[in-house]
Amino acid sequence: MRFVFAFVLLATVHYTQASLFGGTKPATKDQPLDDVIEEGWEYVTSGSTIKLAHVKSDTRLVLPQVSYGTGSQQQAVTAHTDASSTKNFWLVDSDSPRGTAIACGEQVRLVNSDSSHNLHSHSNHKSPISGAQEVSGFDGRDSGDLWTVECLKDKKAWKRLEP
Repeated sequence: MRFVFAFVLLATVHYTQASLFGGTKPATKDQPLDDVIEEGWEYVTSGSTIKLAHVKSDTRLVLPQVSYGTGSQQQAVTAHTDASSTKNFWLVDSDSPRGTAIACGEQVRLVNSDSSHNLHSHSNHKSPISGAQEVSGFDGRDSGDLWTVECLKDKKAWKRLEP
């Protein structure tokens, strides 16, 4: 079973808040975000707090703390346009020491910083909206919480701003 997660890490959400994320320089509205990341801060690390975004729809992965009425009946995961919501933040939890770049192929847990629920997947439950594999927020801990980092372009580690 393989689940492809079509979101990318954003370095910043609002240009005026770039300094909140560390390792960023002040940006202008016309400046690409990849020009804002300072050297040494370009990788996602163990212990990072991130936002995951779907670039084409300009939405963020969010855990709104509303439960599915069917399937697992765990907390629903969705995408939302409100980039300022605290429900958009995810802690990258791995077996690597804190501050270590997340290697391609490494398994991580993504823990919602607002609720402490793990981003979770079920092979035996379908999403009530899309009919695809259900993704939920789970307040326990099991193998359904493990996500394998897949990198593009022959990279060795999960790079910010890249899928």
